[in-house]
This record gives sequence, C-alpha cells and structure tokens, in this order.
Amino acid sequence: MDAAKLQDALDYGTTQASYAIRVFRHGCLVGEDRLAAQNRNEKYESWSMAKSVTALVFGRAMTLRLISPEDPVGSLVPEADGPHGAITARDLLTMTSGLRWNGFRDYNVFTMPDRVHDALTLEVVHPPGTYFEYAQSAVALLAEATGRSAGEDVQQFAQRELMDPLGIPADSWHWVRDRAGHVMGFMGVNMRVEDFGRLGELLRRGGVWRGRRLLSRRFVREAVAPSSTNGCYGYLIWVNEGTPCVGVTISERPVSSNRDFPSLPADMYSFSGLFGQRVTVFPSLGIVVVRTGQDPGLIPSAGPSWEEELYLRVLGSVTDQPVEPGGDGPPAGGEQSGDYGFQTAIQEPDQYSQGANPDPLPPAGPGRARAAKLALARRRVNRRGQLVLRLWCPPRWPAPIAAGCRGVAGATGARSRRRYDVPAGKARLVRLRLTKRRLRALRRRGALPVDVTALNSDAAGGTPTRLATTVRRARRRR
Repeated sequence: MDAAKLQDALDYGTTQASYAIRVFRHGCLVGEDRLAAQNRNEKYESWSMAKSVTALVFGRAMTLRLISPEDPVGSLVPEADGPHGAITARDLLTMTSGLRWNGFRDYNVFTMPDRVHDALTLEVVHPPGTYFEYAQSAVALLAEATGRSAGEDVQQFAQRELMDPLGIPADSWHWVRDRAGHVMGFMGVNMRVEDFGRLGELLRRGGVWRGRRLLSRRFVREAVAPSSTNGCYGYLIWVNEGTPCVGVTISERPVSSNRDFPSLPADMYSFSGLFGQRVTVFPSLGIVVVRTGQDPGLIPSAGPSWEEELYLRVLGSVTDQPVEPGGDGPPAGGEQSGDYGFQTAIQEPDQYSQGANPDPLPPAGPGRARAAKLALARRRVNRRGQLVLRLWCPPRWPAPIAAGCRGVAGATGARSRRRYDVPAGKARLVRLRLTKRRLRALRRRGALPVDVTALNSDAAGGTPTRLATTVRRARRRR
C-alpha cells in the first residue's frame, strides 16, 4: 500500500466528522487517524452496527448447533402467539418478519420499556419471509431467542463464546438494555474501535480466529450473501453484491435497481450504524475499515458521499493488486418504492403510543418444535442408491412440547420418506434410498442436486428443515 495515499485517505476521513478511523489489511493495523493515541480506549456507540453483532452472536450459537435459521420464534419464545410464533430466525435475520412498521414506534429509544414485548405485539401484516422492512424490535427478539437457545443471558453467552476468543475483555465493552433487562440487539453495543475491527476481521477470515472455527462456513456464506428480498442485505449485514437494493424507510421505502456502491468491489459488506458508524470489509483485498463519528452526509452536497470517497481513497492506496469496481450489478426490477414513511407514521397515534403504554401480550400460540439440523453423513451415494444423512436434535426445548425430534425425512428422488425419533441433544443417521431412475441419472452424470427435508412434528403443523446439497456417485471399482 502507498503510505502517503493511505494517510491522505485517513486525513480526509478525519475532516468528515469522524471520531476514529482504522484500516486493517490481512489482519494487521496499517493505518489510523492522527488522534489514535487519544481515542484508542474510548468506547463508541454502535447504533445499528449492533444488528451485525447480534448476527455474529447468532452465528456462534448456530455453529454450536444451539439454534438454526429455520427455528420458529415460538419454539424458543413460547409466550409468542400463533402468528408471531411462526416467524423464523431467518426472517428476523433478513428483516422479513412481516411485522407492521411505524417509524415513531420503531425508533423510540426513550420510553419503550420492553423491546421483546414490543416485537410480540406488532401486527403481522406481511407473510414472513416475503417483504423486507428495516426494523428494530425484531432484532431484540432475535437476540432474546439466541440467548434462550443457549440457556443463558445472550451477552454472557457472547462474551464466553465470541468476545473472549477474539481478545475483547468483558470490562472493555457493554450492551445497553431496556428496562425489562433485554439487550437492545439493534443498537447499544459500546466498544473500542479496534474491537469493532476484530469482529469485521473474524468474518473476513471466514469465521476462523487463531486456528479455531468460531463461525461455521454455512453461516459465513449466508450472512454476507444477498437475501431473496433484498440484494443489498444478508443476515443483518449490508452487502454490495446484489440487486435490487431496498433501503431504510424514512420518507419512503426506497427500492433501487443498482448496487449501493457501483464504484466499489462487489464483495464489499458492512456493519452499518446511524451517523456513519461503519465496519466495512473488502474480502478480495484483505481490507477492513472501521469508522466512528457523526454523519456529514446529513448536509447534502454534490458528488460522491463522504463514505464512498473515503473507501475510494483507501482502496486507491493499494499497489499490489487491481481494485475492480462492482458496476451496476445484475438487472433487477419489479418492486417499486413504497409511498410511506415517518409522514404517515405520525398519523397512527395508536401505534406510537405503544412506546409508553404497550398492549398486553396476546394468548400464547401452540407449542412449536425446534428445527432439526441436517447434513450429509456421506457425500457419496452407495451402489444400492443409499443416501445417508446426519440429523442433530437441538438440546433445549423451551416450548411446552416433549423434547426431542420426531418426524419424517425425505429427499427429491428418494423412494419413500423415513420416520425418525432423535432425543434432544443427540444425533442419528437417517438413510434414504434413491429411485432406480434417479440412481441411473447419478451414475451417468457423476453428481446430482438433492433437496432434503425433515419435518419435526408439533401441534402447529410441524417445523421444517431444508437442505439443498449435491451428492456424488459411488467410486468406480478398479
């Protein structure tokens, strides 16, 4: 990297109302603002970067097989009614819970007594998983569900399982809580700038820290991939890969057919918080940029945004490899911007009055099963067409339902489905047999895509788990 150009980038960033800036490359600190000696031990409010921290904590629990994106809310937070209980962790991770949005209620950080209660009393107005709406209380619900999957306070779990391995001491950060004692989830992580950088660096390294896998490959892959409803959003992380981009609702719910940053690499992703708090990762370049401060972009000006200009200057200092802009991205269309925002939210006093006088929880819904966790036990199908799966059953079952995974597993091209009964916290092999036609196709092609499903039985119709994978034919005899 060109040292003079990098310093110019840092100095530019400092002029844009920044409190602290750090640049890391390949895990090494390569640049810092000129006041680093004074701000190194300051704790900075994350604002919505905390959403990405919540995602990483979920990812750690997922890696330990304590929780799954397929887990319904009702299986971990049994006080949820039927509609809220059917929302899955994936819906919460991708901002597709379907819950009603009112800006003055959603952003009330002053009088809201219980964010989990708020999420469970918001009306479900869209089928979960189908509509992106950037929101706050749903993330607090995800943090609560993650803690319950581990059987402990989510911050204590995060400290032991994530922060301690990363070298972030318990006394060096804190997470703001509501009056009911829940971590906010969507905001409130107060942390040193270098420690925010460690969290971004963990993802850049693919979830491995000093040889120890803290985040599974599956979680890392899904966390920074465009979700089905928003090409600019993964698991509570903004990404630059896909289109269309659905933004944060203010005066409208904006939908764009272009990438957020066409001038920057497509593999860029970012933890993003109010007033320009950022942890931004450029994986192909090995770079992590951390910035805290205020947002000079609140005062409109011509030309690129301060954020885009900062990144362009940092990347412009790279001398050992080319920097490829992502461009406009794949064509996207269909959905239009939503004609609503804070100007319509103020017309709903019945909604924003919930900040001080919340409605009581509706009656709890039926007991819901946890989601099973599936993987191929053997990548190859044997000569008789037998497909072998490994099914893990989660250890904790907070809902009023008999613990244990009981249900039916199947796969595309299998002769029949197979029943299973796996105790909580245990794993079992499940064997399926491919049809003769499917087996012939496998032998001819060498590999085939297979969709595997498992349905854990409960009174609400069952909790499904789906695994899209590829199987290979048995090795040929010599």
